[in-house]
Parts: sequence; structure tokens; C-alpha cells
Amino acid sequence: MVKPKPVVLQFSSRSPTTLTLWSKEQREVEEEGSVAGASLLFAGTAVGAGMLALPAETMAAGFVPTIFGLILCCIFTYVTSIIVLEASWLVSCEDICEVENEEDGGGFLLIARKALGVPGEVITAVLFWFLLTAIVVAYTSEGGQLISSAVKEVANVSIAPAAGSLAFASFFATLAIYGTSKVDAINRLFVVGLIGSFVGLVATGLPMVEASNLFERSDWTAVYPTVISIGILSFGAQNVVPTLFRYLNNNPDRTRRAILYGTLMPLVLYTIWEAVFIGVIDQSTISQDKMDAINVLGRSGGPIVADFVELFSICAIGSSMAGASVSIVDFFEDASKVFTSSSEKGKQQSDSGSMTTRLFAAAIALAPPVILSSAFPDVFLFAVEEAGLLGGVSLYGLLPAISILALRGSNPNSIMPGRLGGGNAALLALVGLSSVLVLPEIVRLCSH
Repeated sequence: MVKPKPVVLQFSSRSPTTLTLWSKEQREVEEEGSVAGASLLFAGTAVGAGMLALPAETMAAGFVPTIFGLILCCIFTYVTSIIVLEASWLVSCEDICEVENEEDGGGFLLIARKALGVPGEVITAVLFWFLLTAIVVAYTSEGGQLISSAVKEVANVSIAPAAGSLAFASFFATLAIYGTSKVDAINRLFVVGLIGSFVGLVATGLPMVEASNLFERSDWTAVYPTVISIGILSFGAQNVVPTLFRYLNNNPDRTRRAILYGTLMPLVLYTIWEAVFIGVIDQSTISQDKMDAINVLGRSGGPIVADFVELFSICAIGSSMAGASVSIVDFFEDASKVFTSSSEKGKQQSDSGSMTTRLFAAAIALAPPVILSSAFPDVFLFAVEEAGLLGGVSLYGLLPAISILALRGSNPNSIMPGRLGGGNAALLALVGLSSVLVLPEIVRLCSH
């Protein structure tokens, strides 16, 4: 049997993609496999440290209102992802999609520039910065707390959470400086630990679930903003849609299926997760500190469950910080290149110059989160709430809908197969809904 010839397409300097010329039958199998892989990538982007905040934030609402809120967030994610897909498709139809695949957010910036011009691109970049910074602040804060607790438990030495946050951020900054490959190697260890501890928690926790705990509390007023804010963050993966679209050969139907499967997987995962937490814990034993829900599960389930909870917490924060840190460093590195491009035209940047740029990007990207998490060591839940409600809804709801309205206006004869129904009225409704979600939170923050 003659082996198929591999073809390498260089979408970016960091990540070449190898394609293989198969027979028609083999291509059909490969296409189905690619959809499955794209679905997992979407789901993997969504699932992370948000799972750690889910039970803490949703415990007050109760199981049924929480699942209802998460279903709404799942629908929001699917709808907005389809809108981003249509924007990617319209842009590709105009042949302006450059071969260089910009990193996460690059697709968004390209779409914003085409639809809304330079002002739209700047606003999108600012929102990406806000979302990434809020997330990194949250992870650095919780990572510092975990390191402080671990040192106390293992060495019986007390260190301030601020010192733990500095050590945590420094570790991931060092990895991010040396690029995605180093981060990927460490992240695989975290992912293995995350999966193992989650399976262990579910296996040991499900038999302890009591129906009375699941259904004794139903506070529907807690669905908004609490459940919605953390839910939008926990499902948020719209930023990878342009990447998935290119990965699936610019095929909107296959990408739409990948998005559908990729949004349903986290919903199933979160439903099981919430059932274990809310079903095992007696809410009367929880203190006013929301994060105490994590500790109560460990105490309620015994030492084995406590160990699984601790391992899951470390791996969830570590895995999420791995991706977030390299993303925000890449973001600032790309921004610094834009500012220096005029003076460097015609010159090849040296390795030392590239490393200097990377170091500078890491410093300006991660120093503010370290300072904020040190000054406010309990900022984890607040940061993920605001990241989801302000950053997530604005970036993934408002901007894509407005962009599509502009792109449809300039491309009236281009209609993507399987695009969102309802025409422009549906897009305007999404703009209105996103505004209703965001504006009260802005007013609340400004009034404090």
C-alpha cells in the first residue's frame, strides 16, 4: 500500500499544519474525525478553572435554577458561535483571510477590522485585553492561595498568599516566554490530573448524592447575574471558531456540527459536576465565604474526596493558567510588534531581539495581575464574574452581532448555508439582549 503524501501548510510561524492526501473513502473518515477533534478543541477551550467557581457561585441558586441558567448560557454560546462562524465565512469569501493564522483572537481582530474598521479592531483588542487580564488575575489569585495552603500543609511554613501569587505567575511567565511548546508539555500533566481527579470525584461523590439536597433550594433570583456570569465564562470558546473554520477546510456545515457538539459536552459535564456538589453538600454547613463550598465537599466526602478536590483545584487552575498566560503574552508580543514594525521594516529580527520582545511582553502582561491579586487575594470569584458578564457578553455577544450586521450589508448576495435564522431581526435581538445583560452591571460597578 502506497502511503499518502503529506502536505505541510504553514498557517503561522508557531504551528505548521500537516495535511495528508487520502482516497475519497479515507477523506470521509478523516473529515468525521476532524469534526470530532474540533469539537474536543472547542469543549477543551471552554472547560477549565471556571468549573472551580461554578459550585461556589451557583450553590445559592440551587440545582434546578442553576441547570436552567447553564442551558441558557449553552444556547447563548452556540448562537454567538454560529454568528462568529458566519463572519469568518463572509471574510473568507472576500479572500481577505491571510494565510498566516493569527493566534487566538486574531480571527476576531481580522473580522472586526473588515466589518467595523480600525475603531472596531481597537475596541475588540481592548475587550480581549480586559477578558484575558481578568481571567489571569483570577487564576493568579487562586493559584497563590493554593500554593500558600500547600506549603503550610507540606512544610508547616506560613507564606503570604501574595508570595504564592508571585511564585505562581513567575512559573507560568517563564514557560510562556519560551513559547507554546513548553506550556503544552506542562499543560498535558495538568490535563491528565484534571481528568483523573474529576473521574475520581464523580465516582466517589455520585453515590453520596441526596435528592433532598438537590431540590430543597430553588432561588430563581440568583440566576442573573450570578449563574449567567459564571456560565458565560464557563462555556466561552467563541474565540477559537475562526481557527476551527480554517482547520475544517472552511466548511461551514462541518464547523457548525463541531460547535454544536463542543457546546453540548461542557453542558453534560457541568450538570454532573453540579449534581455532585449540590447533591452531597448540606448548605447549612457552608459559611458566608462562597469558596468554602469546595472545602465543604472535601469534609463531607471524607479524606479520599478531599484529596481529589485538592488535586482537581490545582490541575484546573494550572491548566487554565497555562493557556491564559501564553495567550496574554502572545497578545502583548503581537501588539509590541505593531508599534515597532515601522522602525524595523526591512530588518530581520535577531533571536536576542525576539527574546527581548517576549520578555517585555511577559512583564507587561503578567505584572498587573500579580499586583492586583496580591492586593486583593480573594478576588478570584469577583474577577471571573466580571470577566464573564462584561468581557464575555461584550466580546462574544455584542461585537459579533454588530459585525455581522455590517458584513451582511456589504455582502447582500453572500448567504452562508446553515446560518442563524431570523435575519437581521435576530441579530438586533441579540444586541438588545447583550446590552440588557451588560448595562446593569456597568451601572452597578460605577455606583460603588
